[in-house]
Amino acid sequence: MSITKNNYEMLMSSMLETGSLVIPDLLLKFYSRLGLTENEMMVLIHLIHWRQIEHERFPTPEKLSQYMTISEEEIKNIIASLIEKKFLTVEPYYSSILNRWQNAFSFSNLWSKLSQEALGDSDHSSNILENDEIATTNSDIGEVYSTFEKEFGRPLSPLENEQLREWCRNSKLSLELIHEALKRAVLRGALNFRYIDSILRDWQHHNIRTVAEAINHDEKKNKKKVRRSRSETRVTKKGKYDDLYRLVP
Repeated sequence: MSITKNNYEMLMSSMLETGSLVIPDLLLKFYSRLGLTENEMMVLIHLIHWRQIEHERFPTPEKLSQYMTISEEEIKNIIASLIEKKFLTVEPYYSSILNRWQNAFSFSNLWSKLSQEALGDSDHSSNILENDEIATTNSDIGEVYSTFEKEFGRPLSPLENEQLREWCRNSKLSLELIHEALKRAVLRGALNFRYIDSILRDWQHHNIRTVAEAINHDEKKNKKKVRRSRSETRVTKKGKYDDLYRLVP
């Protein structure tokens, strides 16, 4: 069946309105060398789609899941994994349309790694997945991000994302300690990253690695406070009686 000029124009118009997605050739060639899984690769492609076609720089896992066969939770874990592996970063972006700052996924690290891979930088390739003694799985890290966003009731800011990523990469901090610090911040009505960081720093200073050790540490501090308070009370009382019975020359 021959295509008439009118049908051809309609077809071309439809294709142009739908838009075309540009995927870098290097990404298709070298993603496996970088250690990217098939699911991670598909999430990246969809993020690129939302950037190029939908003009959205920070799509939610819910939006991504509309066009994928994996769940919203799995997508959230994969994004956390990509951030952990330093393929993605979250950076501030000023929207001239909305006239405000927003979060945006940045692919700069990914493009840099691809370029070095293409140039044959074997040293960079061997170190592409920096471990930094992290003993956590992708799902565990994703759960941490999910818990923080749930407690804060909003997406984390770029600075908060970076801070949380540093905690997760710290070999001296287990995920259970990070969860415990968040729990204490919630219970004490001090839900902010500065307070949580102060708790974690104190635990690191005292070489605390588990929640049980943290609880024991708190009990010791409380006992010291009680003893100090009693000692000050005794000193105060003694001073009062001394003044009472002191002979005036």
